[in-house]
Amino acid sequence: MASTTFTIQASEHPIKSVTVFKSSRAEIVRSFNLALQRGQNKVEIRGLSSSIDTHSVRVSGLGQARLFDVVCTLAKSRAASYAPDSSSEVIRTLLVKKSELEGERTVREQESHLLLQYAKTLNGEHVTPSQMAQFLQSYVEQGRKIVQDISQLNEQIVQVTRQIEAERERTASKQGTASGNVDIVIFADAETSVDLKLTYIVSSVNWKPTYELHATTENGKPSPSVALHYRARVTQSTGEDWNNVSLTLSTITSDSFVKRIPQLRPVKIQQRPHNAAPFAFANQTKPAAVVSNFLSNQDQVVRSEGLFGAAGNNANVQRTQNGPQQKNLFGMPAQVPVQQAQPTFGQTSLFGQPAPNPPATFGGGAGPTSLFGSAPAAAPFGSTAGGVPPPEEDDEDDFEEIHGPAPITEPTTIVSETPVAVSFSVHGESTIPSDGIEHQVSVAVLPFKAKISYITIPRIDPRVFLQCEVENTSEYRILAGPVTVILDDSYVSKTSINDINTGDNFECTLGDDAATKVTYSRSGKTVKSDGGTFSEVTSTTTYTTKISVRNKHQFDITDLIVREVIPTSDDKRARIILRKPAALADAKDGETVDLKNDGLKVGWEPLVDGKGGEKEGKFEWKWKVGSAAKVALEAEWEIKVPADGATTWMEGFAAMKI
Repeated sequence: MASTTFTIQASEHPIKSVTVFKSSRAEIVRSFNLALQRGQNKVEIRGLSSSIDTHSVRVSGLGQARLFDVVCTLAKSRAASYAPDSSSEVIRTLLVKKSELEGERTVREQESHLLLQYAKTLNGEHVTPSQMAQFLQSYVEQGRKIVQDISQLNEQIVQVTRQIEAERERTASKQGTASGNVDIVIFADAETSVDLKLTYIVSSVNWKPTYELHATTENGKPSPSVALHYRARVTQSTGEDWNNVSLTLSTITSDSFVKRIPQLRPVKIQQRPHNAAPFAFANQTKPAAVVSNFLSNQDQVVRSEGLFGAAGNNANVQRTQNGPQQKNLFGMPAQVPVQQAQPTFGQTSLFGQPAPNPPATFGGGAGPTSLFGSAPAAAPFGSTAGGVPPPEEDDEDDFEEIHGPAPITEPTTIVSETPVAVSFSVHGESTIPSDGIEHQVSVAVLPFKAKISYITIPRIDPRVFLQCEVENTSEYRILAGPVTVILDDSYVSKTSINDINTGDNFECTLGDDAATKVTYSRSGKTVKSDGGTFSEVTSTTTYTTKISVRNKHQFDITDLIVREVIPTSDDKRARIILRKPAALADAKDGETVDLKNDGLKVGWEPLVDGKGGEKEGKFEWKWKVGSAAKVALEAEWEIKVPADGATTWMEGFAAMKI
C-alpha cells in the first residue's frame, strides 16, 4: 500500500492558542488541515521551537484516522537553516537578487558607454546630415531609456538592501532557534480531510502581572470610584513568533502538578539516650512541627497521668512570684496578680495591661502540663519520671532531629495553604515575537470602590497624603506585582502590592493634597532636681508638640489621620511619662479611644509583623476637618533621666529595616 508524505513548515501555519504558565513554560496549540490519503500518511512538521519538550507532544483531531507513531527530535545539523522561511535563507535570497540587479545595472551602463563610443566614430565623410539627424534622435531616445532603466535598477537595489538590513536587524533581535521536528504516522481507511491538532510544551517563556490604578477627582475631591487596569508583561524567546494568537495566562507552576498523593508516616516519641540528638521525626529534611517544653527544671509538677489519659488524684499546685512591682513605659503602675499559676508568663504589658496566662498546648488547664495536656511526669523529654523505664529502642526506626526551643519560648506555628491556580484569558488576539522583550497585554479593567483617607506625619513631612484603600470585589485574584498610580491622567507614583484575594483590601498613595496646610511645632523645658541622701539627681524634660491642620477645600475632610511618635528607651534609667493625650496610656495596641471632643479619637497604631504600636511609641489621632476650618492637636510627655554628669542622653530615630 502506497505511503503519502506531507512536509510542513510550521511558520507557514499560524499558532492557534498559547497558555503561559508561571513555571517559565507555555503550551502551544497548532492546527494543520490535511487531506489524508487511503493507507499510511507520514506528516513531517519542521521549524518548531528548539525549546520544545520532546516528550510533551500530543496529536489529536484525526477523526476516524488512527495515529501510529509520533516522534519529536531536535535537528543537530544546519539543515534547519536552509528552510525557505529561515533568516539565513531569506538573506541569502535577497543577496542573490541584489547581485542580479547590480549585474543588470552594469550591463546597461556598458550599453550607454558603447553607444557613446559608436557616436564618436561618426563624421561628415560617412554620414549625411539627414542621417546624422536621424541618428541623434535615436541616440537621445536610447540614452534616455538607458538612464531610466539604470535609475529603476538603482531604486530596486536600494529596496533590496533595506530588506537585507531589516532582516538582519530582525535576526539580531530574535532570540531562540527553530530546529524542532515532529514526524507523525497516520493510517486512514479512506481519503479524508482532518484538522490535525498539535499540542506541545516549550520553555524560555515568562509572564508577570502589572497594574495601573486610575483615580479621578470631582471638584478637587477624590472620587470613591477607581479602576484597576490588570495587565501582564509576557516575554518569550522560544524561536517561534506568536502572531495573532489566543493568549491565556495561568498561575500554575510545575510544583503544583500532582505527581502522587503524599502518605502519612507513623510518629513516635521515645526516650533519647545520653549525648544524642534531642528528638527526631522519621526521614524528614526539616521538622513538620516544633515541640515546646514550657517547664523549666524548677517548675516541674509530677502527675500520675498517662500520655493521653485523664488526670489522677493529684493536689493542686500554686506558686507565687515575689518581686518588685513592674511599671509600664510611661510611668503608669502595672497591676500584678497576687497568685500566678505560671510565674514566667505573669508579666504586664508595656503600658500596664496584664498579660493573660497562656493556654496549654493541646487544651489543658492553666497549670503546667505536658505536651498533650497531661503526662506521667513533668521531667524534660529524655529523662525518666515516676519510675517508668524508658521504652526499648527499635533499630528499625530512624528518627530525624527536632531542635526543641528553650523553656518559656512560644510554640512555633507552621501554616501551609492550598495553592490557588487561576487562569486569565486575554481578550482578542495577541502578538508576542520571540525577542526576549517584555510585551504588555491587557487582562481586564476592574472597577472598584475606594476609601480615601487624609494622612499626615508632620514630624517627618508636614504634608497631607491621600491614601486609597481598595477592596477587591472582583472575581479575579490579584497577584503580587508593581502598581502605577494615575490621578486625573497624570502619573503620581509607583508602588507594589501582594497577593489580593477576593474580598481582601490593598492600599495605594494618590500623592499629596496641596490644599490642606499642616504646621508642626515642638518645645521643651528641662528641670533639674536636687538629690538627697537617698535620692539621685535627676533631670526632667517636658516636651510639647502642637499640630494644626487647615482645610482649604470647599468640602469637609471626614477621615483625617495624624500620626506621631513618643520616644521610648531600652535603658531602665530613663523614664518616659505620657501626659497628653492622657487616655492613650491605658489603651491597647489597635484600640481607639474617644476623647469626647467632637469625634476626636486617639490610639496606638496597629501592630504590623509585631512592630509599631505601643512598643515603639507610635500613635495616631483620627478626626474630621470642616471646609475652610482648622483643628489643633497637642501631645505632651516627660523624660526623666539621671543627671549625674557622667551620661549624656540624646533622642534619635531608630534604624529601619527595609
